[in-house]
Amino acid sequence: TMIRREAGSLAMVVLDHETIRSMVPGRFFRDHKGPINSLDFHPTDDAMVTVGDDDTIQMYRTSSGELVKTLYSKKYGCSCVTFTHASQAVLYASKVKQPSKDPKKDHALRYHSLYNNEYIRYFMGHTAQVVNVSMDAVTDEFLTASADGTVRLWDLRTPACNGVIRCATTPCVASDLQGLIFAAATDDGELKLYDARKYGQGPFIDFQVGSVDPGTGKRPRVTCAKFSPDGEGLLCVAGGTMYIIDAFKGDELMRINVGAETGGMGQGKDAAGATGNNLEACWTPDNKCLLSGGADSRVHVWSAVNGSKVATWGARHAGIPSSVRQ
Repeated sequence: TMIRREAGSLAMVVLDHETIRSMVPGRFFRDHKGPINSLDFHPTDDAMVTVGDDDTIQMYRTSSGELVKTLYSKKYGCSCVTFTHASQAVLYASKVKQPSKDPKKDHALRYHSLYNNEYIRYFMGHTAQVVNVSMDAVTDEFLTASADGTVRLWDLRTPACNGVIRCATTPCVASDLQGLIFAAATDDGELKLYDARKYGQGPFIDFQVGSVDPGTGKRPRVTCAKFSPDGEGLLCVAGGTMYIIDAFKGDELMRINVGAETGGMGQGKDAAGATGNNLEACWTPDNKCLLSGGADSRVHVWSAVNGSKVATWGARHAGIPSSVRQ
């Protein structure tokens, strides 16, 4: 089942395959003047936030689709938006168009109050584009991953960085929904799990994702990672292919080549943009299905039980859907 938000109430909906196949877009939003690069739903409140390459932040009421507020981040841009525990406060990365002489300022993260349109705090430390922000489900701590080859650990209550993990490539991070562990993709095809309370002791397990490419001799880089709602599975996207990993043992349970299954070629990379880095996927709330964009510019739903395609939602997007959330 899933919870559907309706005006003034919450309704339970059975999320079976028949229901999923019957789903169609309820409304189109055209408030951004350019591509939307990130979005997030608040886990409990009636709120969604989007940020775009037009340097705007749009806040919506999910039950009605009403645009509640438009804010701006003109100087430094915005990307990788995520709600904090408050529905009127978000955290997002910069996306500068004209770099300055101070890369730490260019790539700072901003803790922004949507209520009064004020910055609560800045988090400076990264020296290249932040590609991933993951908020802890329980505490005020959060993780960031950057093209500077580092994962950084922060706390909303202080601007100081609490810890740094140095990586061999552009990393990716994900926190579980219980606030106990987090995953960091630190090298091509390599994923490490850390105890969120003892990360200074290093990872307690690491494992490989994907197959070695005969041409490069490397495994594909993980560009998206999401723990399942029950914490038992870990969804990874690498080279345009989705992998389901056992979050306890590191065993690969399933792989779905999104490119091949949606009309693309080239090991699925054209299902994730020219670089293979733009594909995002997510779990449904019941752990049973996965959502992703496809090479045909549509959103596809896959079974997390056997890997079969459950549905292809008919509406086409302007390019590959690269931000998919539930």
